[in-house]
Amino acid sequence: MSCAVPAAQPPRAPASLEHLGLTWFIPVMGLSGLSLAWRQAAPLFGDSGLLVSQLIGAFAALWFVVLLGLTVVRVLRWPHLAHHKWMHPVRYVFIATVPVSMILLATVGVSLTGVAPHWNVLWQIGAAAQAALTVAVLVRWVRMHTARWVGVTPGLLIPVVGNVLLPLAGVALGHADWAWAQAMLGIALWPVVLVLLVLRVQRLGWWPDRLRPSVFVLIAPPSVIGADLIIWQAGAVPAMLCWVLALGFVLWAMSQLPKCFDQPFGMGMWSLSFPLAAFASLSLRVGQASWLPQWVGLVALVLASVVITALVRWTFWGLRSGDLLQPEPGPAPKP
Repeated sequence: MSCAVPAAQPPRAPASLEHLGLTWFIPVMGLSGLSLAWRQAAPLFGDSGLLVSQLIGAFAALWFVVLLGLTVVRVLRWPHLAHHKWMHPVRYVFIATVPVSMILLATVGVSLTGVAPHWNVLWQIGAAAQAALTVAVLVRWVRMHTARWVGVTPGLLIPVVGNVLLPLAGVALGHADWAWAQAMLGIALWPVVLVLLVLRVQRLGWWPDRLRPSVFVLIAPPSVIGADLIIWQAGAVPAMLCWVLALGFVLWAMSQLPKCFDQPFGMGMWSLSFPLAAFASLSLRVGQASWLPQWVGLVALVLASVVITALVRWTFWGLRSGDLLQPEPGPAPKP
């Protein structure tokens, strides 16, 4: 896979920390998801699989710590940018990538090292922030008028349906009631967002090509909900139904790959990462329960690993060449 490069490019501004958007937290989600998938594959690979999971998890944690520090510096230096992000009709949903990253890192920590106070604190901060953002995003969407439908993209699933991630570590941390209550909110809102996406396409057509990679986000909810149902011991049928639905979204999203890659590489391309990793993790869980051939989960794991490895390479190439940390397309809203 390769990203197309236009024949002629307009002069670009020097790379700057000012343009470090919240989409840079999406890799933390993808790497955390891949770490969890490899942890799920550890029974098949033994100590080598566990080591891969630990290395990826450590890389995700390092990325998060460095990025969080740079984001604080950025906000302190350019405080008006935080208001710009929240007022933007499309990009405001990526604020939720911060608490979702915290929830996923806590989940990786519990999975690899067991229950510990620091994972408990990280999980609680992420869960509380995610709940607050869900309410804020829903209220904001209802109050919007002119840009309401413009902002309905698959990225809306991150702040609204991201709550389904909580039981993955919340049950083990002793917050089962809290985790399941918030997860049920995410499950209830999932079909609502899907309906909104259909209505948006009917009213405005498909979202711009630079947002086309976000179609992969549709894979994540059924993949995570399926894992939740296994934790809940809901039985084989509900989890398999989630897997089949996730597979349908995988096949449809893969058909959109030509349009995803027919443009210069950007951080939005990382939208492929966590959904594919979550699908791999569910496939491995279902396979280990003897409901699905194990080779299916291994194929999904290889696909997610190859895609995320390529994304890491493209990201570092983009940083080295100065193609990243550039102004985002489109006019910025006025404060």
